Amino acid sequence: TGLLPQSQWQAALAAAGSQSAAPPAEGVNEEGYMSYYEFVSYALGANSAVVELALYDLSQGLARWVPASLLGGRHFEGVWHSGVRMSGKEFWFGGVILESSLDESPFGKPTRILNMGRTLRTRDELLEFVRNDLYVDYNPRSYDVLRRNCNHFANELVQFLLPGKQLPEEVLMQPEWARNARLVQTLRPFMNRWLGGFGDDPGQHGSLPNGPSSSTPHVVSRIDDLTEEWRSRLAVGDIVLHRARFIDRPWVVRIAELSVTNGPRTADIWFFRPTGARWEDVSRMLAPGDMWSWEIVQQRGVPVREFYPLLSHAEAGVQVLRAGLTLTNSRLGEMLQRPCAASDKQLCSRGHALTPEPPLSWFRQAPPCSICHERLVSLAENRHSCAACDFVVCAMCFDRGMSLPGGGVFADMLTPQLAEALLKEPGWLRYKADSYFYKADHNAMGFVDKTKARRVSSRLALELGFDDAQASDV
Repeated sequence: TGLLPQSQWQAALAAAGSQSAAPPAEGVNEEGYMSYYEFVSYALGANSAVVELALYDLSQGLARWVPASLLGGRHFEGVWHSGVRMSGKEFWFGGVILESSLDESPFGKPTRILNMGRTLRTRDELLEFVRNDLYVDYNPRSYDVLRRNCNHFANELVQFLLPGKQLPEEVLMQPEWARNARLVQTLRPFMNRWLGGFGDDPGQHGSLPNGPSSSTPHVVSRIDDLTEEWRSRLAVGDIVLHRARFIDRPWVVRIAELSVTNGPRTADIWFFRPTGARWEDVSRMLAPGDMWSWEIVQQRGVPVREFYPLLSHAEAGVQVLRAGLTLTNSRLGEMLQRPCAASDKQLCSRGHALTPEPPLSWFRQAPPCSICHERLVSLAENRHSCAACDFVVCAMCFDRGMSLPGGGVFADMLTPQLAEALLKEPGWLRYKADSYFYKADHNAMGFVDKTKARRVSSRLALELGFDDAQASDV
């Protein structure tokens, strides 16, 4: 069966030459069996860590008194927020991905703490999973109390750390059960602002001196991660890796069709899949003769965000696309030179969306433009702004920025043509420099150290077509 019963753990480890003590009595598998992966890990001296689920009742006990008729016909013991605890830290989602100490939760003390089991995954592996797989789905623009909340995020972490496990049904299914309840629909906007707004104010929830606050996301996308830029340039006929979830085995697929709708891009794909003998059927895999038969599979409507670059060294598996990798891979470099399929988003230098503003009323003072620093000469003039950053662009500067060569100032990648044009536009050059600074300072430390500067250098080298700087030059 590939599982070792608890009675044989110590003898098997000794036979493998391991000097390590037997794992805790409950092992990693709560049924009292150890898998082959777990056995090898323990034999090599790995240690397991306890995984806990902290549950907070946001209603503070009031939910149990709410009539079921107001909650879609169901009775709830609590309105649950959850966080996953491991190695002395709690990981949770509140509009941004957060890592906090166990006693720093803004929700107070947990109502319940559930022991979910033990994992052989390390904290570094967990952070890499969050960076590479979860940040695309769990970010400030994606929070929704019913569709993508803290409990969905916690369930992803639990499934990664403990394959086969998930959150209790009363926690995970609560949004689905209450989705159509009139009370929930009424409170939904307020709940989204409250529970999904922990990244809005960098000084809230116990900010640290000269550093990021406890609400600052510690695990976010880096400036040298070009995976999203690569995805926005995919075309029919490209061969890529497809993986829906972190725990899934990736498949090499060919893109047969790409959607052209305004929503998230999707694709139809074709790939080969073996039939007959299972991967676990070792005797048949080793038998001589025709071991495999194959079938051609078509899959429709696959989200483009599930695609990853196919690197020349297949053993690397699924990886995000780092700028350093692209510098040595001409095929991927050529793909990034394609036009972006999606329209570029107009963002302020901190990455917030710029929204069109109506003309000012006669009694309001016109704010200065953040690019040319001139006050609006006409109250009837249209402008774009970011209220969170007090960033305003007058109509003249906005049109000028949009018309710059190389895709305009809001293009997701810098080109030599755009870089040359920016040298003649001091205001937009400063905006672009600020944008790169905030992207490089992904954990909001307020400065760019040598490691971050190296990432900026790698990205600029790829975008502008020059050799990457040496470590001694940064």
